[in-house]
Amino acid sequence: MSPGFRYHVASLLAVFFSLVLGMLIGGAVFSDHSLVEEQALLISELEERFRENNAKLAVLQAELDFSTQAWLQLRESIVRDRLAGRAVILVGEGAASLLPTLQQAGAQVETVALDSLGTMAFHEGMTVVFPLRSETLSSAEREMIDILSAAGTCLSFVWEQDLEPALGELPPSLRVDSIDTSMGEIAFLLALSANLQGHYGLQRSAERLFP
Repeated sequence: MSPGFRYHVASLLAVFFSLVLGMLIGGAVFSDHSLVEEQALLISELEERFRENNAKLAVLQAELDFSTQAWLQLRESIVRDRLAGRAVILVGEGAASLLPTLQQAGAQVETVALDSLGTMAFHEGMTVVFPLRSETLSSAEREMIDILSAAGTCLSFVWEQDLEPALGELPPSLRVDSIDTSMGEIAFLLALSANLQGHYGLQRSAERLFP
């Protein structure tokens, strides 16, 4: 429900109760009932507007529920088996939120701590996903990224919509913002399945929303 619409409904209720209170006070103060009758008319009009707004709200809520269900079904259709058989390494504990989506896409996922990457055998075509948690990379992250990049590893960097990392320090790679949204997830899977590089997502610096 839109916050603006909630505010509108709350304002109508406040005016409604104010008029009721005014009518009660007016009835006690004035001997004639002209003011009371005028307030009663205003209350009647407000009640009608309130009923109309409630009806509109019910329609909007039904449309929102339908759109949400349609989007979830579309997402499931897009994600399913998109990365079937693809080996993907997620770096760090912060990557755990991506695990269900990648598994649903059919990927063979392994979560590895940053300091354990150095013990692995790197090869061209290996897919390594770094979830970014701060605006700048740590020295350990930069060192490992340089090693992976030199080995021809497919690097992907993802981050949540509230973060704006310094992209200039990243090597050529896939970069997807707003990974904490369904649109970010879909952009990531579409680009990863097509072995694309570039920046996709909802932020202004993105080339496009989807590949």
